[in-house]
Amino acid sequence: MNRRKLLVCWAAIQACSSILTCLLLLLTQQQALAGIVPPPWSDPAKNPCASMAGGWQLLYWTPLKKCFKIFTLGYPCPETMELSPTPVSAKRKDVPAAECRCPPGTALSAVSNACHKLYERGPCPRGEYFQPIPDQAKRADNRWGSCKRPLQCSDGMLFWPNDGKCYPKHSKGPCNRGKLLARNEDELAECRCEDRGELRPYYYAAEESCYEHYTIGPCSTPGHIFLPGGRCDCQRHLPHYHAPHQMCYELDTPGPCPPGHVFRIPDDVDASQEPNALSNFSPRGKCLCKEGYVPWNDGLCYRLYTRGPCAANEFLVNGTTCISNFCGKNRLYFPAEDSCYRIGSQGPCSLHQVVVFDFTARPSLDGISYNGMCGCAGVITNLDQQCSASSDQEKSICESTPGMVEMSGQCHKLYTRGPCGAGQWLEPLKTQPNNGSTPHVSYASRAKCVCRPGYTPAETDHGGTHNCSAPSVSLARYLTIERLNARFLDDNPLSSPAIVLL
Repeated sequence: MNRRKLLVCWAAIQACSSILTCLLLLLTQQQALAGIVPPPWSDPAKNPCASMAGGWQLLYWTPLKKCFKIFTLGYPCPETMELSPTPVSAKRKDVPAAECRCPPGTALSAVSNACHKLYERGPCPRGEYFQPIPDQAKRADNRWGSCKRPLQCSDGMLFWPNDGKCYPKHSKGPCNRGKLLARNEDELAECRCEDRGELRPYYYAAEESCYEHYTIGPCSTPGHIFLPGGRCDCQRHLPHYHAPHQMCYELDTPGPCPPGHVFRIPDDVDASQEPNALSNFSPRGKCLCKEGYVPWNDGLCYRLYTRGPCAANEFLVNGTTCISNFCGKNRLYFPAEDSCYRIGSQGPCSLHQVVVFDFTARPSLDGISYNGMCGCAGVITNLDQQCSASSDQEKSICESTPGMVEMSGQCHKLYTRGPCGAGQWLEPLKTQPNNGSTPHVSYASRAKCVCRPGYTPAETDHGGTHNCSAPSVSLARYLTIERLNARFLDDNPLSSPAIVLL
């Protein structure tokens, strides 16, 4: 009897478990279906084509009263435009479901009334490239472009308009693997590879691609680099040769070096100074500390202003010294000022800039950097990475902002050091009225450097800038006088206060 009851209970439990599992599956499926948001053009009320088979890929074109596949290039749109869904906006109601727009990566030219690829010649004269018009307002119609002449780079460099930087000619630069940067027939930089012309020496026939000489390139054998002639090899006379490993490494890379080092040729090296070096040998690459790193006694290089080899709550300031992190939370260290400033404040930065993290540091490799930098306060929209649009705009903002003054082409806060010497700050010039009344402060774009309260003018000038002595100097003089007075009173207890003052 008990056994039968146990079997019945077990069967009931199994049935309940199955029912519960089915309910959970149904609930999960409903949640998954509820999580799929249909596109705006799938509403038949706005897009009649949505009710057709595969309607989510169709758009209704009102002028012809027909359905066309979404993102179709050309007809019914102009030849260089594509059929796109009309952006949804509260300000744009009762608009057609589709409109003609320029494809991504292109912009509309007012000269040709057609879409052209950005950062190429397009409709521009030879030597100019087609760029998007900066600071375009967010609107529903097409993005417009204009012609611009590239920036002038130094010899052997080419300007890449996509990021506004200069790269060495015939280098990989911003190109994908297997292509090099070269000048095209439009006098613009272009990533390409071909077995003729100026790129022929860099051509690797086995992969039909191009690589820089003396780099790893297509080489798969460890210790080989890509040499002129389209072959992978390593030769002892090359500066890339590392004798202890008997291998060649690409310069300005970690190569065979320990952490914090880079394999490169020293700036002051001379081949004749190398031991047992022949006169026709090139300088050898060596393992040197990276820029911004310092050597430590353990043979490694560590990044400045990180913890490095220091104890907890300390950071590295030079090759021999660790100091306690006196900045605290939300503050970063500026070595030039030997002071800390709060993140997001203006600190020692110029107008339009605030204190930001050193984004060149890699916390996963170098640790957290306590070094502060000046970065733009807003979002950078121009290619030259400038925080303000123009110097005229900065000047007008400086003149119209109370408590700011323009000196030497830069905007500074009043009652801060600015361009002044040690112990000084900027003080506005006082205007003397013609009627001889009390002078008043004028917040015009004029100021002068004066000693801070408690500071006294120094006797020497440094580089034409007059410095002021710290209050500790005056305090030391005061304490000296007080000590002399106290000694005089001890020697003359019956002296009157009048005599003491003398």
